[in-house]
Amino acid sequence: MTQEVNQNAILQAILELSKQVQGMKTEIQQQLETIENNLEGKLESVEKRLEVKMEAVEKSLEQKLESVEQQLGVKIDGVDAKVQVLSHELLETKADVLMLKQVR
Repeated sequence: MTQEVNQNAILQAILELSKQVQGMKTEIQQQLETIENNLEGKLESVEKRLEVKMEAVEKSLEQKLESVEQQLGVKIDGVDAKVQVLSHELLETKADVLMLKQVR
């Protein structure tokens, strides 16, 4: 009889422990789901902030590029004008040299 009582007590203890383990498992699963949801929310937030920052950087770069293009356009126009003047002066010089050669 004592052995039956011991076996019943052991079975009862095993059942109790099994319930406790199951409860802990459920609790851990819920905690993992909560953590996963929190991490997903944080990841989305970080992605949105990164996207906003990337758009700002893109705009800034586009503005700087436009500014550089405008400055280059002005400088190219200046160089082009100088080349035209030099070309014209070269033609005049060649014409003068040709006339001097013809005079001799």
